[in-house]
Amino acid sequence: MDLAFAKGVNIKAFPILARAVQAQLPQEVPFQAAFSVGKKRFRRAVDRNRIKRLMREAWRVEKTVLAKNWEPGAPQWAVVFIFVGNEIPTFSDCQHLVRRAADKLARAMAQED
Repeated sequence: MDLAFAKGVNIKAFPILARAVQAQLPQEVPFQAAFSVGKKRFRRAVDRNRIKRLMREAWRVEKTVLAKNWEPGAPQWAVVFIFVGNEIPTFSDCQHLVRRAADKLARAMAQED
């Protein structure tokens, strides 16, 4: 995942930032995702974990749109989602934000190919 920060594509869908990079993954899957919430903004682990759970579920729903055209042997992507907002989002907010980030990721993937 360090490679995503060093060479990755920067995707902004405030309050979610995403970094993505083409990578060889151990499994035959199109994406591997990681989620992060800063401790400075949310001191309580309960709040950070809640936001990460919301983002993971939103990603699970939205990644099918990106993965529908993927076939084994095509480039694989490592994606890191970082929540930088100040308030805990609702699931619908999170889904909307992840959808925007996924759309921007799809455009970035098309440019990289």
